[in-house]
Amino acid sequence: MRRTRLTLATAVAVTTSAGLLAVPSVASAAPKDVTVQLLAMNDFHGRITPQTGADGSLATSPGADGQYGTADDVSVPVGGAAHVAATVQRLEAAFEDTTQGPSTSFFVGAGDLISASPFESSVYEDEPTIEALNAMGLDVSSVGNHEFDRGTDELRRISAATDGTFTDDVTACEGVTPGVDGCFGEGEHEFHGAEFPYLAANVLDARTGEPMLPPYQVLDVAGGQQVALIGVVTETTPTIVSPDGVADVRFIDEADAVNRWVPELQDRGIEAIGVLVHEGGTVTDPDAAPTADSCTGLTGPIVDVNARTSAAVDLIVSAHTHNAYNCRLTDPSGQPRLVTQAGFYGRLVTDIRLSIDRTTGDVDRGATYSATNVPVTREAADPEVQSIVDYWNGRAAETRNQVVGTAAATIGTAGSAGRNAEQPIVNLVAQAQLEATQQDQFGNPVVAFMNPGGVRTDIEAGEVTYGELFAVQPFGNTVNALTLTGAQIDDVLEEQFQLGGGPRDSQLILGTSEGFAYTYDLDLPYGERVVDSSITIGGVAVDPAAGYRVVANSFLTAGGDSFTTFTSGTDLTVGPVDVDTLVAYFQANSPVSPPPANHSTPV
Repeated sequence: MRRTRLTLATAVAVTTSAGLLAVPSVASAAPKDVTVQLLAMNDFHGRITPQTGADGSLATSPGADGQYGTADDVSVPVGGAAHVAATVQRLEAAFEDTTQGPSTSFFVGAGDLISASPFESSVYEDEPTIEALNAMGLDVSSVGNHEFDRGTDELRRISAATDGTFTDDVTACEGVTPGVDGCFGEGEHEFHGAEFPYLAANVLDARTGEPMLPPYQVLDVAGGQQVALIGVVTETTPTIVSPDGVADVRFIDEADAVNRWVPELQDRGIEAIGVLVHEGGTVTDPDAAPTADSCTGLTGPIVDVNARTSAAVDLIVSAHTHNAYNCRLTDPSGQPRLVTQAGFYGRLVTDIRLSIDRTTGDVDRGATYSATNVPVTREAADPEVQSIVDYWNGRAAETRNQVVGTAAATIGTAGSAGRNAEQPIVNLVAQAQLEATQQDQFGNPVVAFMNPGGVRTDIEAGEVTYGELFAVQPFGNTVNALTLTGAQIDDVLEEQFQLGGGPRDSQLILGTSEGFAYTYDLDLPYGERVVDSSITIGGVAVDPAAGYRVVANSFLTAGGDSFTTFTSGTDLTVGPVDVDTLVAYFQANSPVSPPPANHSTPV
């Protein structure tokens, strides 16, 4: 189902055939209208292989008590790149069979398609996912914050963009050492970069002030019509990726960036305009199915983005919050506007239907104008995409399945608080990094810190493989040592508690190594919440004026997650890749038990 590759200015979709379940009706479309289908996916995170456990299951109806969220919910297996491809094909065929008059389909993304990925993709710099997305026929996507995890140069490489321009003249492997820092595929799997444009209207080159990637994509539609999609990413990206990797760009407000480009598109005679935004919201309806076509209690940044986005924009495809919803929010002119999100990991695809008036070229919101979240079930698999998945799983199998130790019990979080609370697994990662660097070359550090967002999954009880530990830390950060004063350690701890103050405006509790302790009081103002005298290492109070060798990964030492105090440290020494320290810890200490999560004590 590979489609013709897009150019910067236009795109032509090639529809495919097959059949599907419940989809939106197009009976109300006026004969003069052209109908358009946008099939949207977001936050795929390299899930090319069908997931197991809860991530690979979707509840479709409530259990015997009539409430969702119980053990007896009726669920179906979902996800996997080959099944996403098959679902897209079925939806396209159903659309073609039910439309009256000219119609065109497109498959679009809203970012975080790569990174924070499973082993078989992440270990190969997510080249397997890009190859699968190419074969799936993706037409266009906005960037997400995770597209910046490896920095802007790597994003330009995998997106086949040079000097901010998407091009058919692929240079994805120029200057790259094959099998070391990119271009891992061989033969028919040789890497050529994305065959679709990544859009980044609000990510500006720090030198020129122009977008680092194309700001929008114009899609040619049947009947001589056109639809434009503008792509933006959460403005908070610099606070949740390594600052070093995005030092050459700046991120501006999402709605402001969209509004900048709307007049240019209208000057080109394009009135049908959509937005792919990697930012989102949260719905709160305990009785809604996870397919969540409802929009009960939607809150979050997407509400504000919608309110400030030009009324000329006809729909907003959102992402980032891993929620599933289809909403009609009021635009600045008082009219209802579709705002959608398709959950995460390729478990759902949003089927969006629009009508374009042939006279005005604009979306007719009174005709066909609807969206439905469709489960990516596993009754069919696209053979081309499946062959790609099989190839990369075969390549990864030997390394992935190597047993490196055992876990005495499941090592995970301390409960439902997530990153707002200290977590055993994050403390374990910090301890592993400290022990790996307690050598003269690193200055024999005495404490380690670990960001909770860098730990992506639990470690299950029993035998532990290299692939499982890679899934815990899939970002490929290095473990670094540097010197902080006692006062700076205090400042680092204060930067955890930014809810109600600070640039991040959230609470993120760092993992710490054994023997570290402190007390905090959330009733105190931001910047004064840690009790200075309570900070101890090995039971000894930290001296504010003394220097201490500390360990943190390269994400934190660059100021990631707004822990900017790390950037003031001195004598930084770069150490091993993070996952290798965890592997070494399991090899030396198995069976490994969950460590306590008691280094921080609230008042």
